[in-house]
Amino acid sequence: MSEDKVEKARKRAMEIFNGKRANCAESVFRAVYELVDTELPPEVSALLTPLGGGIATRGENCAAMLAGVIALGLVYGRLKPSEDELEEHRGTLWDTYSLFNQLPHRFKEKFGTINCWDLTEPYIYGTKECRHNCEEIIGNTAAMVMELLQEAEKEGLPFRFKKTLLAQAMEKTGKSVEELIAYKRRSEPFPIEKEEDE
Repeated sequence: MSEDKVEKARKRAMEIFNGKRANCAESVFRAVYELVDTELPPEVSALLTPLGGGIATRGENCAAMLAGVIALGLVYGRLKPSEDELEEHRGTLWDTYSLFNQLPHRFKEKFGTINCWDLTEPYIYGTKECRHNCEEIIGNTAAMVMELLQEAEKEGLPFRFKKTLLAQAMEKTGKSVEELIAYKRRSEPFPIEKEEDE
């Protein structure tokens, strides 16, 4: 995958969005879809429609960012997890999670937040200024996805996890993220002693 694909993804996502026939999520997803090999039909982009405006205009997680994570699944998602051996299922799950985990982190580093409400508030949602702001976010997000795919292709998986829910278990167990993932891969429970009844 070349750097050219990174720029193609950026420009194509903005072009799709500017055509006013796709929302932020659909635009990112469709741009990446066009540049990767997948067994999924293009109609799968319909699944992204509800995410527009931070999930149906609720202003929650940015739909472009959510679509970017889903677009990573075009290449690294499990198409038939029920047919995998359980050990393989668990092993690939954590490797791909480590990749998917990168996008929200990079997105927040670049834009300061992952919340649609905060990203659009200075411009008033629905205005021309806001749309221009979102266009830039959409293009940059599609480019980030292609950069991550390029890194994964070149360096392989897993990535080093960034912020994660496993921090809760780390606090309770004193184990590292890598040690906790090893428990999960072996189908063993985390070593947390049950609190005695008071």
